[in-house]
Amino acid sequence: MINILRMLPYRLSLLLSIFLLVFSCETAVSDPWPPALGDLTQGIQAHFVPDRRVNRLDVDGAIMEDGKLYLWGETTLPEAKDSLLRALASVDYQIVDSIKVLPTVELGEATYALSRHSVANLRSERGHSQELATQVLLGTPLRVLKQEEEWFFVQCPDGYLAWLHGGELVRMTSAELAAWKSADRVVFKAESGYSYQAAATDSRRIGDLVKGGILERKGIEGTFTKVLYPDGREAYVLSETLEGFGKWLDGQHFSFSETQKIAKAQLGKPYLWGGTSPKAMDCSGFTKTVYWQQGLIIPRDASQQVHAGGAVDYDENLKGLQAGDLLFFGRYREDGTEKITHVGIYLGDGAFIHSGSDNGANAIQQLFPDRPDYAPHRRESLLRARRLAPETTDVQRVTAHPWYW
Repeated sequence: MINILRMLPYRLSLLLSIFLLVFSCETAVSDPWPPALGDLTQGIQAHFVPDRRVNRLDVDGAIMEDGKLYLWGETTLPEAKDSLLRALASVDYQIVDSIKVLPTVELGEATYALSRHSVANLRSERGHSQELATQVLLGTPLRVLKQEEEWFFVQCPDGYLAWLHGGELVRMTSAELAAWKSADRVVFKAESGYSYQAAATDSRRIGDLVKGGILERKGIEGTFTKVLYPDGREAYVLSETLEGFGKWLDGQHFSFSETQKIAKAQLGKPYLWGGTSPKAMDCSGFTKTVYWQQGLIIPRDASQQVHAGGAVDYDENLKGLQAGDLLFFGRYREDGTEKITHVGIYLGDGAFIHSGSDNGANAIQQLFPDRPDYAPHRRESLLRARRLAPETTDVQRVTAHPWYW
């Protein structure tokens, strides 16, 4: 006779899943549940998956049948699953493991992809009406983890997990990704532009382009470069708007003055929740864009970026801050912990530049009350400052990322 303790219809945390499994219903099992198991499972989650935005360990369901413990779910970390099973092995039940390790075997060898449009929209859940979680630029390499209908669960170069529609990507094997990395790639360096069917600006447009997008170079024709899109489309782009990807990266010598210059070039661009491109951006998408245009990858969200780089101490007069530092804003929760909700870039003398929904577009505001454009709610909510530079915590050069280079 089957003794079903609990079938979980929704994805819950690992600790809650195990708790319900053992205590929610009566069971004929006489062996005591180890008191330390709750601590073990909680420790597994805290150690392996402190941030579900970049990794997963989900137990979707659990059933006890004839002394056997059946588990199913999925994880991005094989070591997390192994740790879970070792913890459960301390119980005198036979474990039947159906927890999938992503990427799923159903994907075959095509577990990488490239974004095929100037800007691709990634969602928090499957569906075009779902929340915009982040964006990636043309030619961004992705790790494909699973497929559900026409949607793919992918991981971005910064580790961020989200859903992307199949029409936005081109899947490839690791061998095909290696071939792309060795190809003659070019980066679009103008703010915006187009690719054309022929070597003439009055020919039919193939697609739009934004700064930072990556294409493959196939030849030169007059003032145009023949390029190849990830999906095989051929087009022509004005050569003056392109630069060899490797040469462009070699020329990116990070400096805080360059950070400010690039940040100011984004002034007036609209705010977009989830936006992470030169077209439109949210606060952390703004800082990501500024760093990407210096050949650097930083975490996606403000609450992740606040752990990158190094801490900066400052006083009430903001002494200690340096132009180019990232400023983090938010509030304190009831338990006293910080909740980071916003990020901007300090420009010096109390000024900072940011993408805020209350402004509608990227703007410069002040933290000193006697200055024009003073933003009192920002000064009141300023919590921390960080200094991000190459090789500091969670700041990675594109040339060091294995998917790009």
